[in-house]
Amino acid sequence: MSHEIRTPMNAILGFSDLLVTELPEGRGRRRVQAIRESANSLLQLINDILDLSKIDAGVVELRPEPTDLREVADFMQTVFAQQAARRGLQLHAELEPSLPHAIMLDRSRLRQILVNLIGNALKFTERGRVDLGIRWRQEPGERGCGELLVEVADTGIGIPPEKQREIFHPFVQVNPRRASEQQGSGLGLSIVHRLTERMGGTVSLESEVGQGTRFRLKFPQVPVSMRLPAHVRADRVEEVDFNDLQRADILVVDDAESNRELIAGYLENSDHQVRFALNGREALEKIGARLPDVVLMDIRMPEMDGHTALMELRKLPGTELLPVIAVTASSMLDDEHVMRGYFAGYMRKPYTRQMLFHELAAFLPRRARRGPAVAEPLPSPPAGRPPTTSWTELAPALRHLEAGVWREACDSGAINDVREFARVLDEVARAFSSQPVAEYAAALLRDADDYSVLRIETRLKEFPSLIQSVEPRPASAI
Repeated sequence: MSHEIRTPMNAILGFSDLLVTELPEGRGRRRVQAIRESANSLLQLINDILDLSKIDAGVVELRPEPTDLREVADFMQTVFAQQAARRGLQLHAELEPSLPHAIMLDRSRLRQILVNLIGNALKFTERGRVDLGIRWRQEPGERGCGELLVEVADTGIGIPPEKQREIFHPFVQVNPRRASEQQGSGLGLSIVHRLTERMGGTVSLESEVGQGTRFRLKFPQVPVSMRLPAHVRADRVEEVDFNDLQRADILVVDDAESNRELIAGYLENSDHQVRFALNGREALEKIGARLPDVVLMDIRMPEMDGHTALMELRKLPGTELLPVIAVTASSMLDDEHVMRGYFAGYMRKPYTRQMLFHELAAFLPRRARRGPAVAEPLPSPPAGRPPTTSWTELAPALRHLEAGVWREACDSGAINDVREFARVLDEVARAFSSQPVAEYAAALLRDADDYSVLRIETRLKEFPSLIQSVEPRPASAI
């Protein structure tokens, strides 16, 4: 059904897009735009029905992965910031500082749930605000898992008590005659409810007509991930430099001297501290004396093998989230499957420098890069030059940014690109002691932190004028 429906929809949407760009302004173009908008609405309804059918049939496959809840919140604000600004609403996210660096759950399904909840909240809120709150409760006596609490609250029209019991049923709408509800299918909250349950959670709501609505999601027994989320890892490179990873204490457990020397050679001249143990028993002693950041554990060793060492290690306090990477010469796929169930990572001998880097990069954060992220070095002010905003060297530096990171930020509109442009611009302002440029960079960064899309667009457009204001004027113009 999915293939049979999507194939003609692809042609309708695709050729509509082509016609919109080919037709001149006028009635024909407006009619094609109406076709395209209606087709998009139909596709959304089809997607909702297919999602609901898959959930009902139990064929929705969950793919837990290391998920950074801060990144999820950033994504939601990026997606909905412009819509909220257009409606004159505040969109705010509040995250507890104690959130783990990553948890194991299906990130795409969590995003789908929040897109439905926040989209609904914006649709049915005419004034005020929409808030996203994310909290974490540690499970008593365990560091390895906890309860994830997510809330989406609005100051909108609210849901009458008699509708609150039915609102999670398919095709139910509070008031089908309301214009905002005619744009939807009434499936969004049903998908939220069923996906949340499929992920092992619960959803509840509190609402008062005219005052607003608050949805609460609870996901118990969510594991904390030892692996870093994909978006912060440094493992997508071919030319590896171990100094790209934050400095770490690495314990290598291997009875073969040649294997220990190999890893020592790979990590030579890096900032990492490498310690060695000859077997599992010696490893436990070293870990008890000082907890490392990551352990590379050989499996077959005398006195105590890697499997036994891991079981004993987990009995030590404070080691619940210590990443232990299995290192083995076994070529059996069944062995790999079993070890990945126990160990945080897996590496098969013989391994390369790149393989070691990629495995460590899953657990060690990327080191912050220093200096402006531009293609060429920026000019520095001459020695002894007094602070000023109009000397010859500053304008070329700003023109350099205009052709690079400023253009990228304008083209993408992504909050992270705007932040990067503001950061680089602040460094240029400091290098040249330029107060106007520093103030502009600070204001742009505030706009990015507030996810104020309209202010960001306006301020980015002002950058060429800022350059002109600091460019030296010809002597004839003075």
